[in-house]
Amino acid sequence: MNPLLKPSFRPLSGLKPALMLFSGVLLAGLAAWPAMAAPQKAAEAATPDDLAPVKAWIAKSTTIRTLIADFKQQRNLKTVRKPLESTGRVWIKVGGAFRWQVGDPPKLTAVLSPQGEFTVLNNTKKAAEIFSAKALEKDQASQALTFLRVGFPSSLEAFQRKFDIVQVTPDGDWDRVELKPAAGTGSSGVVKMGMYLHRGRHTLGSMQVYLRDGSWIDTVFTSTQENPEIPAALFQPDLTGYSVRRK
Repeated sequence: MNPLLKPSFRPLSGLKPALMLFSGVLLAGLAAWPAMAAPQKAAEAATPDDLAPVKAWIAKSTTIRTLIADFKQQRNLKTVRKPLESTGRVWIKVGGAFRWQVGDPPKLTAVLSPQGEFTVLNNTKKAAEIFSAKALEKDQASQALTFLRVGFPSSLEAFQRKFDIVQVTPDGDWDRVELKPAAGTGSSGVVKMGMYLHRGRHTLGSMQVYLRDGSWIDTVFTSTQENPEIPAALFQPDLTGYSVRRK
């Protein structure tokens, strides 16, 4: 795999970075992934024979309704010499709820409730922001949360309505897939993406998201649990002792 899989990490915080990082988490949605190198040149469109790994991954992903995963993540900015780095855990209930937290103990927590509210907690400052479902609809960055509301695409055709598959290339036990958002899908600043699909397990083993501002996000999931029981309380954050601002 790529050498970017072995970086060192320090905490990342902030609402907008969190929302952009979610775009990578939610694309995978139902599997785990590390990171991959930036494409070096434009690729030709994939042929139907190239798409078998993507079909197998989608079929596997649609059998997973809940997921718990530990991750490492790295955001590379054009204006910053050292990447912004974080480690944490994510809980996903497909079509319903999401919890993402950074640090141990958590420094930043973000929760999408089954009711559609999105809460971001700065645990260090004991401050929380709560965004209503209506407020989220007005925020372009929050479009990344769409996957959790409607569920993961159930077929290759549904997936291709969201993403153009540019190229699929074998790489050892993996298949490297290069993507770009389909026209008119509201990509929240995402220009292109890449991921590695494991040929035997049909899971998403690696991913990198490239943003319009020239930055890119590498994500490494170090462990996963498929279809575990997740307590409902995890998606209803306890705000006792927090200053709260609603939007």
